[in-house]
Amino acid sequence: MEEQVVGYSLPELKSVFAEPLSPLIRAMADYPQVVSLEGIGVSAYYSAFLATDDDAVEFEALVESNFRFVAEKPFNGLPVKLYSDTRKNEHLIYFKSDAEFNATTIRMVTNSVDFLSVIQNVKLAVPPPWIAFAGYKPSWWGGAMEGAQGYYNDNYFLPFFTRLSSSERQQYYAKFHASDEWIKSLELMYDGE
Repeated sequence: MEEQVVGYSLPELKSVFAEPLSPLIRAMADYPQVVSLEGIGVSAYYSAFLATDDDAVEFEALVESNFRFVAEKPFNGLPVKLYSDTRKNEHLIYFKSDAEFNATTIRMVTNSVDFLSVIQNVKLAVPPPWIAFAGYKPSWWGGAMEGAQGYYNDNYFLPFFTRLSSSERQQYYAKFHASDEWIKSLELMYDGE
């Protein structure tokens, strides 16, 4: 089986992202994480992140306002969409899935440094552990988590949550109706990170 990144083979990605990759203007925040694909010969950046349904709608609106739709193809039963801004020779390929963590996972490849900055500035909220793992007890959260909880924490929640200011954390708790037990557990675990 040929290697795929967001539903495109490496030769397909190389044909879409043919121009040299612009360097990131500024260091990206820890979330959403951004990785260069130049090591595999693709002049683009890859990012995967979790979003609430509302934030997924906002993401799609940002895509529509920055790019024009070009094509769609299926990948594992999901539509993979290709968008372009031909004036800037910038492209975006993404798909979204609702199959994990009771949230929307968005995976994208783009050569648009400007669009990556827009996404960073929007501060899409990672759905918290009590939503991602309904029924999971706060006392179980933490330590050397493995499996789905470890993956979610290491790749999504920890990079997002630890960059929030104290007031942003309070807004986050209110938005997601955090229980006192969850707030206490997270504050003890991530204090100082």
